[in-house]
Amino acid sequence: MARRVSPQSLTDAELAEAKELDQRLCEAFGRKDLDAAMACFWDSPDLMAVIDGHVQHGPDAVREGIRKTFEQNESLKMEINEITYVRSGDGIIGVGTATFHLQPAGGRRQLMVERWSDLRRKIDGRWVYVLDHTTVVPEQR
Repeated sequence: MARRVSPQSLTDAELAEAKELDQRLCEAFGRKDLDAAMACFWDSPDLMAVIDGHVQHGPDAVREGIRKTFEQNESLKMEINEITYVRSGDGIIGVGTATFHLQPAGGRRQLMVERWSDLRRKIDGRWVYVLDHTTVVPEQR
C-alpha cells in the first residue's frame, strides 16, 4: 500500500491512527461486520457518506447503505491501493483508490475500483470518518 503524506505533515501518531482507521474498515468489510464498520464512522446526524451513488445522511442511513452492500455480496474484500493524507484544521483528509474483490450473490466474481475522499476527525478520543465520498472508476477497455 503506497501512502504519501502532504507537506503539512501529520505527526507519526496521527499517521498511524489514520492507517489504523483504514485497516479497521477494510477488515470489517472483509468480515461483513456491520457493527465494526459503523464503529469507523461518526455517530452523529451530521455524518455524510456517498454509497452506491447516493448521499446518505446520518448513521442510520449509512448503516442501511452498508448493510445492502453486504447483503448483495456473498463475500467481499477491500484493498487500499494508494492513499494521500492531508491535514485540514483538526481533521485529516484522505484521498485514494481501493479495489473491491466482490462475489455477488448468485453472480460471477468481479473487481470494482473506487476513488474516494474522506474527512476524518478525532472525536471522543478516537478517529472516525465524518464524510466519506466514493466514486466507481469505470472499467478500462
